Amino acid sequence: MEGQRWLPLEANPEVTNQFLKQLGLHPNWQFVDVYGMDPELLSVVPRPVCAVLLLFPITEKYEVFRTEEEEKIKSQGQDVTSSVYFMKQTISNACGTIGLIHAIANNRDKMHFESGSTLKKFLEESVSMSPEERARYLENYDAIRVTHETSAHEGQTESSSPSSSQPHSSHCRTKASSLCHHASLPWVKRNHVGPAKATSPSLRLRRWRPFLRLPSLGLHSVAPNIDEKVDLHFIALVHVDGHLYELDGRKPFPINHGETSDETLLEDAIEVCKKFMERDPDELRFNAIALSAA
Repeated sequence: MEGQRWLPLEANPEVTNQFLKQLGLHPNWQFVDVYGMDPELLSVVPRPVCAVLLLFPITEKYEVFRTEEEEKIKSQGQDVTSSVYFMKQTISNACGTIGLIHAIANNRDKMHFESGSTLKKFLEESVSMSPEERARYLENYDAIRVTHETSAHEGQTESSSPSSSQPHSSHCRTKASSLCHHASLPWVKRNHVGPAKATSPSLRLRRWRPFLRLPSLGLHSVAPNIDEKVDLHFIALVHVDGHLYELDGRKPFPINHGETSDETLLEDAIEVCKKFMERDPDELRFNAIALSAA
């Protein structure tokens, strides 16, 4: 992806909700934080949930898995309904916006749009396009690009430190959403720097503070740089026609993760998120937000 490059968008519900509002989406559905994977923490997420966005690190382990997964599906095939709205990613750092488009486009029947909505117009005009055509259409859709840039500037900013040991590549990331995880604990959110203890299940989760330095995570608060190479990436998990789909513009096609329903989407999506974390057990940088009825 050597063409256009956008500023990274933050996986912060306040930022994503404001972004969608500026694109003309009525706030009858809102993104909320998912603070952990155990039933108690999932129970605090407002229901129903119609989509989950996962932010995760692009690592060597993940890239090996991605290649193997693609080869397996091409060899064995999979069922993907034609109802799935899927688009490729050709713009660096646009995965946050593409994740939001995937979340809304595959739930158009639930959404209310304001008169003259930019997002509604984009979806209506691109619905009959191929995934590649939608990607090219987004490249030239200035109304969404400008709104993306505004939202990226408005977020609380954190950037990967040059001394970080993580591999860098030109994808997407959140700046203020680093999470820790432990084998016996759900994710620990944003400003918990020390290791989580399995004996502390009641650990209170807190919001990240804008200027808190997090050297142990290789993070620090700086303004985003459009030329900076980043190694975190957004995907969307949605329910379409009774199945759970992973939508990632870096992949050639949607990934069918099996059956789901409106009632079980959150739990089923979190099971997929767990697999991402299990593939990189030493990684800390995972985050999820859910699109819930307001």
